Amino acid sequence: MRLEGKTAIITGAGGGFGAAMTRRFSAEGARVLACDWNLNSVEKLATELSADGRDVRSRKVDVSDSGQVAEMFEAALAAFGRVDILVNNAGISPKKLYLEYTEDEWDAVQSINLKGEYLCARAVSEHMMENKYGRIVNFSSSAWRSGGFAGGVPYTAAKAGVIGLTRSLAKMLGPFGITVNAIAPGPSATGMTDAWLEEWSKTNLANIPLGRVGQPDDIANAALFLASDEAEYVTGICLDVNGGIAMGG
Repeated sequence: MRLEGKTAIITGAGGGFGAAMTRRFSAEGARVLACDWNLNSVEKLATELSADGRDVRSRKVDVSDSGQVAEMFEAALAAFGRVDILVNNAGISPKKLYLEYTEDEWDAVQSINLKGEYLCARAVSEHMMENKYGRIVNFSSSAWRSGGFAGGVPYTAAKAGVIGLTRSLAKMLGPFGITVNAIAPGPSATGMTDAWLEEWSKTNLANIPLGRVGQPDDIANAALFLASDEAEYVTGICLDVNGGIAMGG
C-alpha cells in the first residue's frame, strides 16, 4: 500500500474532497486525523472507516484559529506519534457579487482559505524538519488562473495566494526532505458547489475538454500521488485537476 506506515492530517475532511481523501489515504494504509469545523461529519466518517479496520480519528478544528491548529497537531502526535502528511483542504466560498462583500466577509475568506493553510503548515513544519521527511499538499483552485468561475473575488484572491505560499514553503522546507505542492481543482461536484454547479454546467460544460465536471475521487487520486513517495522529487508545483478547463502556463 502506498501510504503504509504513514500518518496524515486532513483538514476540511467532513465532505467532498476531504472525505474522499480520507477514504483513499486510509485505504492505502495511512492513519488519518480527519479534521473539520463540523465535528459530526468527521465523527461519522471516522466511525464508518474504523469499522472497516482503518485507523481514522476525528477532531473539530477551525483552521483560522492558531490555538486550535496547535491543538490539532498535538492531538495527531498523541494518537499516532508522528505526522508525515498534511493536506490543507479546508475552505469556504460564499457566493456574492464583488461589491456585495463586506470587509468582515473578505477577512473570513482569507482567514480560512489562506491563513489557515499557513497556520497548519507552520504547526507541522518543525516536526517534519526534525524527521527530515514530510509531504504538505495545499489546496488552491482553477480560479487562480481563470479569475474565477463561480467563486467570488475574495476566494479567487486567496487561492492565488496559496500558490505563492506553496512555492515559498517548498523553497524553505525542501532542504529538510519536505515537499510542498498545491492542487487546483476545477469545477467539481461537492457540497460547496451544490448551489450553482448544475446551472453552470448547462452553458459551460462544453468548455471542459474532457466533457465532465470533476468528482471528489479525481482530486483524491491526485492528492495521493503528491502525498506518496512516488512524488519525492516533485515540489513547488500546482497540479491542475480540472479536465482541461484552465491550462497552466
